[in-house]
Amino acid sequence: MKFKEYIELHQVFTADDLRTVATWGTARTQLQRALKVGEVERVRRGIYVSKTGKYTGEAPDPFLVARVADPEAVFSYHSALVAHGVAHNVGFKCAFRSTKVRSPFEYGGVRYVPFDTNDSPQTQAMRSKSYGIVRVTTREQTLVDCLMHPGRAGDVEETVRSCSAFPYLDLKALLETLKDASSSTLSRVGWLLETKRENWNVNEDVLCELEGRLGKGPYRLDPKAKETKGWSSRWRLCLPETEEEVLSWTS
Repeated sequence: MKFKEYIELHQVFTADDLRTVATWGTARTQLQRALKVGEVERVRRGIYVSKTGKYTGEAPDPFLVARVADPEAVFSYHSALVAHGVAHNVGFKCAFRSTKVRSPFEYGGVRYVPFDTNDSPQTQAMRSKSYGIVRVTTREQTLVDCLMHPGRAGDVEETVRSCSAFPYLDLKALLETLKDASSSTLSRVGWLLETKRENWNVNEDVLCELEGRLGKGPYRLDPKAKETKGWSSRWRLCLPETEEEVLSWTS
């Protein structure tokens, strides 16, 4: 396969991928020429996007860019909400756990933000025509992650609205994911489970188990909130807006 054919068939690729086309010296010369005439764009060191053939004027799926940057990437936080089809708003960040990518980068108006993988998250495979097969945190892991770090999912309102849109949860898997969770995370998850108990078929035993693991509190639904406008006594949870307003995020 020639260089021109390769970039017409591969939207995102690495410099190493080009070694399958020609010797590195030849491929590098052709790559530099393609960059100069706009047939290829550089994403970051060693990663490129084709802008020729069927890819002319086409922006690559952010999941594809991140997968090429790290084939073992685990899409997490707001990106996992997007993958599961429950994100309330479209984001301009692509969040993923990675052992290979250490620093954020930007391309095409999207900021790519890597996080460490040292917490061994629960994952599943997902497939799409636009990005192939990728690893994504499970529904249960995503819910815990986002309530633990609402800022990584946009903000607390985006977190609650998006997580509330999950059609169902595996409660056994959720409890397993929560086995080492902090009291603040347990409080937030317990509050949401109680709020959505009818939709997710949450029985009282699950709620009591989480409640029994709480400390004295108080805890905050939004860890960055400076004011308390509402309160959940069962979960010792300070709400950033009135209870009526926050509950409206869950419907």
